[in-house]
Amino acid sequence: MSSEIISESSTVKPPKIIEFDNAWVKIGRTVILRDISFYMRKGEILGVIGASGSGKTTALRVMTAQLKPFKGTAHIAGFDVSNEGTAIHYATGYVPQHENQSLYFPFSALENAVFFGKMYDLPTSEIKHRASTLLSLLGFDDELMNKPVRVLSGGERKRVSICVGLVHQPPILLLDEPSTGLDAHLRHELLNYLRELNVRFGTSMVLVSHDLEVVEYCTRAVIFEKGRVSLMGHPHELIRSLTGGGEALQVTFDRLTRDIIRKVGEVPFVKRTIRSGRGSLKLFVDNPRQSIPGLLRALQQQNLTPLEVSIVDANFYDFFRTKSWKEPQ
Repeated sequence: MSSEIISESSTVKPPKIIEFDNAWVKIGRTVILRDISFYMRKGEILGVIGASGSGKTTALRVMTAQLKPFKGTAHIAGFDVSNEGTAIHYATGYVPQHENQSLYFPFSALENAVFFGKMYDLPTSEIKHRASTLLSLLGFDDELMNKPVRVLSGGERKRVSICVGLVHQPPILLLDEPSTGLDAHLRHELLNYLRELNVRFGTSMVLVSHDLEVVEYCTRAVIFEKGRVSLMGHPHELIRSLTGGGEALQVTFDRLTRDIIRKVGEVPFVKRTIRSGRGSLKLFVDNPRQSIPGLLRALQQQNLTPLEVSIVDANFYDFFRTKSWKEPQ
């Protein structure tokens, strides 16, 4: 499937800080990424979304200069991943999926920051000042900053890892599956912290994830499928590209059966149906607000009586499900 780019509406555009241009990447003799092209502008939060095996983690390894394209190019913060890996090391911060890959558990949050900050030739006093500021923004008080990481919760450890990734003040922060392993409220809390850091410091961020929830916090999304970029654009523009322009009809029944789903899907002007709850369906039609009377008549003709019909906003999960891509597990 060829990639599609939803065009930007703004006439004033910040410079591109990450850019893949027709990049091909292989591991051994196996080609993993094929003709990849996408970009992120300075100050954006980019969501790199895809199922397991789609190629998103390989793209992340290119961004950290661990892998190089054998054809095409990739530039990170203006540096070529093929021959400027050291510069990319200083220009990026990296937050791995698992904290045991990035933190020393016997050390406190501040001690971890000092240990890793020394790798960037920073003085201890400056590291502590930066780390204290970052950890405060991430919800840590003085006591929590000085507790061993081993006694911290999963969400707190993730925030320490983010602090370590940002302590040398890189223009780009790369995060691998940042919400994995966190409860729903902790996922949203973490993503809100990231958005606050993005606004406060202007740090460009890449969130590599199979979790569609992260897209709600992104200014741009890239969808990977089978080693290719299937589509890229601003999330709200992608949603507006759906039938109905970003709105849908939600129909709720007392009990939703396969027969009801089939009959609703057979209504001539209904382009697509998606389950949205135990008894609800989202219907995608050309003119949702004008289609309610016609829908009620069509349902009545099929002896179906809904409990409620309402106008609802479509979301990125709806967008993903209405396309032909396989949903991430």
